[in-house]
Amino acid sequence: MQNAAVFRYAGGLLAVTLALAVAAAGPACAVIPEGPRLAVIKWDFLEERYELVTVDRTGAQPLRLAGGGERTRPLPEIFESPTWSPDGSSIVFAAVAHSLEGGLRGIRLYIVGADGHNLRPLLGTQGAVAPIFAPDGHSIAFARFWRRGTSVWLVDPAGGAPRRVSAKRRGLYLFPGSFSPDGGTLLATRFAGRREEVVAMHPGTGEGEPVLRNAQFPVYSPDGTRLAFLRWRAKRRRDGTRAYFSDLFTIGVDGTGLRRLTHTPLQSEQFPSWNLSGERIAFVRYLPEPVENEFLAIGIGASVMQMNADGTCPKEILEPSIVALYGVSWQPGTGRGAGRIPC
Repeated sequence: MQNAAVFRYAGGLLAVTLALAVAAAGPACAVIPEGPRLAVIKWDFLEERYELVTVDRTGAQPLRLAGGGERTRPLPEIFESPTWSPDGSSIVFAAVAHSLEGGLRGIRLYIVGADGHNLRPLLGTQGAVAPIFAPDGHSIAFARFWRRGTSVWLVDPAGGAPRRVSAKRRGLYLFPGSFSPDGGTLLATRFAGRREEVVAMHPGTGEGEPVLRNAQFPVYSPDGTRLAFLRWRAKRRRDGTRAYFSDLFTIGVDGTGLRRLTHTPLQSEQFPSWNLSGERIAFVRYLPEPVENEFLAIGIGASVMQMNADGTCPKEILEPSIVALYGVSWQPGTGRGAGRIPC
C-alpha cells in the first residue's frame, strides 16, 4: 500500500469516502421489495453500527441484511462494495470476522440472501477484498493481499478451496472489477510502480493485457459493449501537498467512443454500477477532501447518484447526511431494469 495509486483505490476509499442519508433500516425480513434494488454498506459512526442494506431506485424502502453494533459479527467492511449474484438472489461482501483491529487477515467474504437470511462465510477467503461474481454464479473473483502486493483468486460460493489465478509479484497490485457478460474476460485494476491501468484477464489462467491507461474500477455494461471506469487527476494544495479527484467515463470495448460523464472540479466519483437496462449508472460522489475537519474527511456531505449512461439527468438517490455508506451496486436479474431517467 505504499504506492499512491494503490492508496487511491484501497485507501482512497479511506480518505475519500461517502456519506449519505438513508432512513434507519429495520431488521432483515423474508419479504423482498419489488423492483431493482441497490446494495450499500452503511456506517453510522455516532451509533457505532455497520450494516449491509439495500434500498430501492429512489433510496427508499431500506432493508438491512447483515451487520449491527460493534460487537456483532460479521461486520461489513466499510471501505468495500458488495456484489450481487447474477440472479439477484444473494450478495457477497467483505466483512470483519474477528477484531476490528485485526487487519486484513481478520476480514473474509460472506454471502447472504437478498432477504437477509442464510448468512454464512465463504471458507478460505481470509484477507479477501473486492469480490466480484462471475456471470454463471459458480465463482467469485477477489483480491488477496500478501506482503508486497495483491493477487487475484477465484472461489466457488457453494464451497471448496479458493484458487489463485494471478502470479505474485513484488509491487504488483491487482483488484478485480468486472466480468464480461459471457464470463470469458475479467477486467481488473493493476497498479505497478507509478502506473495504474485496466487489464483484461483470462479467469482461468490469470494472463492479461492492458486495455486502458490511467484508469481504474472498470465495469462492463450489461450488453458487454461499453465499459465504465474512473480516471484520477491531481491538484496541488496551497500547502504544497497534492489532492486527488476522480471523474467517471465510458468507452466502447473496442477502444472507441470515449465519453466523459462527470466533470466535477474538487469532487470525486467512485463505485460505478450499471443498471440491468444499461440505460443508467449509479455511483457515489464525494465532496472535496477537507484538511481542517477529520469528521468531514470520512465523507460527510457526499451523495449516492445516478445518471443516464450518456451522462444526462444526474439525480441523487441518497442525499447527504452524517451517516456514511460505501459502495453502490445495482441488483441484477429478470425484470430489474430501471430504464432511462426522465430529465
